[in-house]
Amino acid sequence: MKKSLWYLLSLFLVASMLLASCGPQAAPEPETSAPANEAAPEAPAATEPPAPAEEGPKVLKVRLIRDINNLDTANVTGAVEDTIARTVLEGLFRYNAEGVLEPQLAETYKVSDDGLTIDFTLRKGVMWQRGYGELTTEDVKFSYERFLVPDPKPAYADDWSSLDRVEIVDQYTGKLIFKKPQATLWTSVLPMTSGLIVSKKFYEEAGEDGIKTDLVGTGPYLFTEWTPKQQITLTRNPDYWGVPAYYDEIDLLPVDDDKSAEVALQAGELDFSSISLSSTDKFQSDSNFTVDLIPSTAYNWIGINVEHPKLADINVRQAIRYGIDVPSILAAAYNDKAPRANELIPEGTLGYWKDAPVYERDVTKAKEFLAKANLTSLDLTMTYENTDEFNTWGQIVQENLKEVGINVTLNPLDSSTFWSYGEGGKDKELELFAVGYSSVAPEPAWSTMWFTCDQVDLWNWMRWCNKDFDALHQKGIETIDSVKREEIYLEMQKLWDDDAIAVFVTNVPQVYVSKAGVKAVIYPGGLSPMLREFSGQ
Repeated sequence: MKKSLWYLLSLFLVASMLLASCGPQAAPEPETSAPANEAAPEAPAATEPPAPAEEGPKVLKVRLIRDINNLDTANVTGAVEDTIARTVLEGLFRYNAEGVLEPQLAETYKVSDDGLTIDFTLRKGVMWQRGYGELTTEDVKFSYERFLVPDPKPAYADDWSSLDRVEIVDQYTGKLIFKKPQATLWTSVLPMTSGLIVSKKFYEEAGEDGIKTDLVGTGPYLFTEWTPKQQITLTRNPDYWGVPAYYDEIDLLPVDDDKSAEVALQAGELDFSSISLSSTDKFQSDSNFTVDLIPSTAYNWIGINVEHPKLADINVRQAIRYGIDVPSILAAAYNDKAPRANELIPEGTLGYWKDAPVYERDVTKAKEFLAKANLTSLDLTMTYENTDEFNTWGQIVQENLKEVGINVTLNPLDSSTFWSYGEGGKDKELELFAVGYSSVAPEPAWSTMWFTCDQVDLWNWMRWCNKDFDALHQKGIETIDSVKREEIYLEMQKLWDDDAIAVFVTNVPQVYVSKAGVKAVIYPGGLSPMLREFSGQ
């Protein structure tokens, strides 16, 4: 998780030079039963010891920060769906428990010298769950070429923007053929959610709506049941081709509020959960829990809808930027444990803008900008998830902007309602909003991809469209040289900053708490638990 960026970026170059081969994992030796107890000496019936109780199933109870919205791998809503998908589904490659890239469903592979062709052979005999047959190259072709559909364009289309086609050689052998190089391929595409392979037969049967809330994979856990807003149940796949899962069952429980999750941990109702940064000390001092504090690639900010008539004037947006006291938000919401962010790409990721301007609160300057827009007052609404974290943000923003002459009405929403703004252009209604996005790996394109023109009506809730930004984003994906890539992403962030479309707050570290006896594993980037690798201590 904390490996330096040069290592991750070098994966592409290494893969381009090597012929890698990985044989199927050997099936584990069957567990042997413990020796039977020797017969006890005869004794009066009343004094015979009770028979030992049978050990029950191993169940892991895990918090989700919200309920699922869309499990389709080309359109997942965020880290919640990523976490579940990578537990049930598998790809040609994956990050293992040590954060190292390795083949998964690819038995062998070879990358051409120019990096434009990947020949692969699938493991034979890998079966889809629920009787959907054997995994074949037809499934691979279907899974990856779905990202090329122009209408409707998938939310994650950028992940496969350089793919030309998947060529089927036979049932187990195929080729990924690319139009141009793609630097993100080996960091955030093939080993992550967009690289997962789905069952063509299941997707065609389930249809567009069915695949949003159900999964059929080849992985160690089955997606067994979903009770909306209550629980998702994953159970061990008895026919898994690889090392069997440790837990018999994983219960995923949506808990929007950090404080409620912390109470549930202490009450024994959760075995693993993310918690608020402000509660880190409390759990670190309790020997019943293990705490993992992980610098992450998440980025949280206050967005401004530039298409809204009230906010179209850049002077109004500048007034908002100078009117908000970010250090006060960090102190109140995170006990000053979260670093301030002034840029789109987080520290530790290629393209980090260490010299980004810092906008300190200046009420006088904010009022001057408001006057330039011929305004002395303005009424706005700020929308966010109804959590302690964002409620604190809202209260501070409300008080800050009141001094500028901007009256802010707070609009806290439950998580499902809030994230539904990513559907069908509903975000047009937004004015100000507080939000956090996640980058699944230390890859700059994953921070910039959501703010291109194509993402308007999806996840670009600022509704900001800059063609120069878009062109640079694509150039960054196609550029392999890391020095040149860094220059590209610095230029993109300057374009972003010039238009005053957001107030950055923090790249908030992620805090995970495990009950004693639970060994947790987190994906690179710190934003998703690797549930398939969880085990007992």
